[in-house]
Amino acid sequence: MSRATVRLFLPAPALRHAITTYQIMTVAGTDDIEDMFLPEWASIRLVLSGRWRAKILGQPFQPVAEAAISGTQERGSVVRGTPGLVAGVGILPEGWVQLTGQPADSFAKRLRPLATVFGAAADHLVPTLRTLADDEEIVEALDRYLVDRLAGRPAAPSIVREAHAALLDDANRSVDDWATSLKLSARQLERLCRRYFGLPPKRLLRRQRFLRTLAAIRDVPPGSWSMLIDSHYVDQPHFIRECHYFLGMSPRVFFARPQPFMRQTGDRRKALLGSPVQILHAPAASRARQRVADLEAAEDDKDAGRRGPRYMPS
Repeated sequence: MSRATVRLFLPAPALRHAITTYQIMTVAGTDDIEDMFLPEWASIRLVLSGRWRAKILGQPFQPVAEAAISGTQERGSVVRGTPGLVAGVGILPEGWVQLTGQPADSFAKRLRPLATVFGAAADHLVPTLRTLADDEEIVEALDRYLVDRLAGRPAAPSIVREAHAALLDDANRSVDDWATSLKLSARQLERLCRRYFGLPPKRLLRRQRFLRTLAAIRDVPPGSWSMLIDSHYVDQPHFIRECHYFLGMSPRVFFARPQPFMRQTGDRRKALLGSPVQILHAPAASRARQRVADLEAAEDDKDAGRRGPRYMPS
């Protein structure tokens, strides 16, 4: 039987408008391991050892390249891998714009080799990371690589951050609400969302509402769910139907299934950034700065060591 251990790190301050976290996972043992990624923004996966396959719901399994990038994901993804070491980079919408310069809808619901976006600059990343001794060196190398990638590239338009912040505001119940909050027409918001977020605004709001509810109920027994389900749902069966769409199963089945690394990842993410789900993270560094301040106040300097508040231990 194999066991996964997940560590999460904040990127360097200069990257926090673009990157949510770095995730480093070790799988030890002899057996393959399987779990499900929730719907998320874009991400980079770096397979430093072992082999992985992924299945975006509604699509067949495919091998994960040593250096891979996925665009915005509307639905969950099943992943299977062998023992080894994997690193991940969570990308915010602003980061997608600045790191790639590509329309987000061209990569939505897709998994591609990183070289299809970064070109030859992707070729040396995994070989370099494989030579490093520990997590701290990997994080420092990812910081250098991504800071260099951003250097000289135009920043995302300010409307991307504004639209992302408005998406997180649950007062925006509809496309019209969201557009009005940004002083845009519904058609303008549609174009903006497809280009910068990868999905139409209606689907983004639907995904947001679902993940907001899933995060709210993850730590409570099913009998208490009705009190926590988002008010935008008509009733609990409405939420259950949405869970079947986004995850391919009911919430009871989802929470009862083995989660060898995603449960850990959610717990670490919540401790570091305030929410267990990447989609719910703020569009800039403000939430990260607050969580860092909280951790700095709470952690013992001796235990924190050089990693300090950038690290959420396993």
